[in-house]
Amino acid sequence: MKGQPQHRKMLAGAGFCGACTLGGFLWPRFGLPAPGALPFFIAAYLSGGWFATRDLAGELRRGVFDINLLMIVVALGAAGIGAWVEGATLLFLFSLSNALERFANYRTEETIGSLLRAAPETACRREKGEWVEVSTESLGIDDELLVKPGELFPVDGEITEGATSADESALTGEALPVSKRTGDPVSGGTMNLEGRAVMRVLRLPSESAVQRIIELIESAREQKAPAQRFTDTFTRYYTVAILAGSVVFLAWLLFWSRETFALAVYHMMTLLVVASPCALVLSIPSAILVAIAAGARNGILFRGGVAVETLAGVNHFAFDKTGTLTTGELEVARIETAGLTTVEETLAAAAAVAQNSTHPLSRAVVREATRRGLAPVATSDVTNIPGFGMEARTAPGLVAVGSRRLMEERGFEVTGFSSSGAEAEVWVARDVLLGVIYLRDRLRPDTPAVIAALQRAGNSVALVSGDRAAAAEMVARAAGIEEVHADLTPNEKLQWIHRWRQEGKTVAMVGDGINDAPSLIAADVGLGMGARGSDAALAQADVILMHDRIENVPTALRLSRRARRIIRQNLFISLGTVAVLVGFALAQKIKLSLGVVGHEGSTVVVVLNGLRLLRIRPDRSI
Repeated sequence: MKGQPQHRKMLAGAGFCGACTLGGFLWPRFGLPAPGALPFFIAAYLSGGWFATRDLAGELRRGVFDINLLMIVVALGAAGIGAWVEGATLLFLFSLSNALERFANYRTEETIGSLLRAAPETACRREKGEWVEVSTESLGIDDELLVKPGELFPVDGEITEGATSADESALTGEALPVSKRTGDPVSGGTMNLEGRAVMRVLRLPSESAVQRIIELIESAREQKAPAQRFTDTFTRYYTVAILAGSVVFLAWLLFWSRETFALAVYHMMTLLVVASPCALVLSIPSAILVAIAAGARNGILFRGGVAVETLAGVNHFAFDKTGTLTTGELEVARIETAGLTTVEETLAAAAAVAQNSTHPLSRAVVREATRRGLAPVATSDVTNIPGFGMEARTAPGLVAVGSRRLMEERGFEVTGFSSSGAEAEVWVARDVLLGVIYLRDRLRPDTPAVIAALQRAGNSVALVSGDRAAAAEMVARAAGIEEVHADLTPNEKLQWIHRWRQEGKTVAMVGDGINDAPSLIAADVGLGMGARGSDAALAQADVILMHDRIENVPTALRLSRRARRIIRQNLFISLGTVAVLVGFALAQKIKLSLGVVGHEGSTVVVVLNGLRLLRIRPDRSI
């Protein structure tokens, strides 16, 4: 891609600048002649200032004065008075931050593109009674396609032949497989789990559900205004003021005070040095870089300083359900028998059949039987019933395992059971109905404590899910969340984010699926689950929680708020120091050497102040 060589060149230039700066700094400290360090600093200036100078040239042609001009002038001023280390260090940090920003933009664009490329490139189309493999780009409305078990549905359409179930968790957040029979709609990008199915194309690939989500991502990106940092605005005007003020000061010294040219230049350089906002420029990045490092050490990846600053102001959290508040894995919640067998006997009969399937419901049943120590039962004559269940013969007789509808078609009475509608159901029958196994998405153990910690910190919390209302409400009750919005499409999730922001709330969205990506980018700050999250969700997340540790959400909030306090302290220190030193410089009451000491001292103080963020540790009570 076009952006890839650019960000790599910028990273290489920043790395070379840092190495040369370190070499020049260490050279005289090993007892070597000081002039020998000059080539190192010149190389650092050239490599660290190349891209900034190139950008500056374009900005000056447009009449724009911003941080690039400030950095170049300050670095040259530092070189003019022999402060090479400071100038080179500034260029290193500045070039590194620009390279990382360019890399983040490249990764976002690349991931959105990979989302499109992840869709099937070919499909099996019926032509004159035969199945022919063709490009998905050649598909048309009403084409008939064959989709085998384990394959992705290539486009949006409807089932015309066969029965199966589909994994729609990536698009809708629904943790449970969705049964698909003749006439049921299917979405491109979802997976066919069971039987062979024939589908009819209803939308072209360019109009698929995945494509619509990508369009929502782009729309949300346009609606989210970029964060404007205080230093960006301040230094834009400050740069011009300092340069103009230095020239005026030089003229005043020459023509009013009648100083010699050499002495006037000396005083002007003193003013330029003490007025240069090096501490100001470092006050925010130094704290941000330490906050990012502290977060990474605790499994929290901040995508730049904007994420740190914005998260500090959040007062409303919106959580996705599946894979975020829950693990995304099904577990047996309870087993209800018909009174003819024990719970263990019912489970053992179901596991005997389920062990022959890789369906998520079957795996959960087998896992529960293993956990209870039930011995595997031998089976034969295993038959899959797509969209309904399966059956197999055991020593006591033929066992059928599947949906309520399968039991009804077999003539069993399925009334009298306490179905809540919030759980998946696996019905078990032999010669008679044995019972029903209820399964649910497992809540993360730390979820209730995380929600409570966020609420104690003054935040409101809501659950937004594409899952069924009954399932979402059950998870919300267990987690301690009162505001619940279920059965939402990606666009409806997005609308809730916009609504909360219009109400004046600063919103953080926490999610993991493709369907969460538009909401993650539309929110003031998006937090993505790192291990389980989809590429699209992680690309749009401002903060990534590595290893799926939801307990890091309060830690990230606490770290960002501490960073905000330190940034404010650094701004006060840097601006206060500049004001005092500039006053003395204008009064010609400070020597250049003392000005450099004061200037350097304030820079060291703000950096050390930022290092305090490294002491933050996760809350072990969660």
